[in-house]
Amino acid sequence: MKFVTGPSLCVSEGFTEVAFKRRTLLGAASLGVTAALLPVAVRSESAYPSKAVTLIVPNPPGGNTDILARIFSVPLAKALGQPVVVENRAGAGGVIGMTAAARAPADGHTLGLGNLSDLVVSRYAQPNVPYDPAKDFVSVATLAKVSIVVTCLPSFPAKSFQEFLAMAKANPGKYKCGTAGNGTMGHLCLEALQAAAGLDIVHVPYRGGAPALNDLLGGHIDLLIDGSALSQVKAGKLKALAVTAERIPVLPNVPTIGESGVPGFSFGNYWGLLMPAGSPAAAVNRVNAEIKRLLEQPEIRQQLESAGFAPLASTPVEYGQALQKSYDQMGQIVKKAKITFD
Repeated sequence: MKFVTGPSLCVSEGFTEVAFKRRTLLGAASLGVTAALLPVAVRSESAYPSKAVTLIVPNPPGGNTDILARIFSVPLAKALGQPVVVENRAGAGGVIGMTAAARAPADGHTLGLGNLSDLVVSRYAQPNVPYDPAKDFVSVATLAKVSIVVTCLPSFPAKSFQEFLAMAKANPGKYKCGTAGNGTMGHLCLEALQAAAGLDIVHVPYRGGAPALNDLLGGHIDLLIDGSALSQVKAGKLKALAVTAERIPVLPNVPTIGESGVPGFSFGNYWGLLMPAGSPAAAVNRVNAEIKRLLEQPEIRQQLESAGFAPLASTPVEYGQALQKSYDQMGQIVKKAKITFD
């Protein structure tokens, strides 16, 4: 899927007629005109961006990554003065889209919008991934972070996450928790939680958040760890027991897992923009500066918070350091749980 946002392109050129009275001055005058025009030509070729910017979303429309692309693409196009073309290239747990982003020309005109699942989990859980996130990309800017919501039906006997912990410890193997699939952030969170709290919960992987949510609403599973349930919580159809990292503005009274009997536990996801390795530093710094300015705008922050995100600004270096830390931490979870994609 592809949609284009941004200002229309318009090129105007002005010409100056020069009259020469003496033939002997024609050559010199021509050289003068050429010299005068050269700086303009050089500037037009070196200015960034000099054409439309492609933003690759490695997930299907409607998910969190796509939502972020739609929030940022219009104002980013306006800030850069060029269209932003959003391309959804879903499949293989984000690998198809991120591979396309890694192999794009390193001229600064292609951005990949990745999260920890696309960049970190795939590196460990899938064999022969055709890109190395640590080597084939240059970090540009973070956009947002999110806590994952732990939800259940309103009729579920636990009134709080602490009560659920007690129930789960007293009944190992009894409760079933759904996620959007093997190797997803929800799955990783569940594995990290079981290791931290000493739980035995049955993992039920689905092929996406929507079918998992439907089975929770139908009473076929006990819990769901996935961001797709947020709208159902706000509608009162589901109950939120906890969030996995920081409290979120749209659910201010829902505590974190760390506040609910598992001290120190924190597991969230964050999104950021990357360019192919070797992209110009000027392009990286320009996009980073524009994203930082956008994250300061009240309307952008309101859109993010309404969708369950928290704004997250960074420098390119800070983003790269955060990704490296995530590689190390999540790699341990993936390897210990022997997680693979379906």
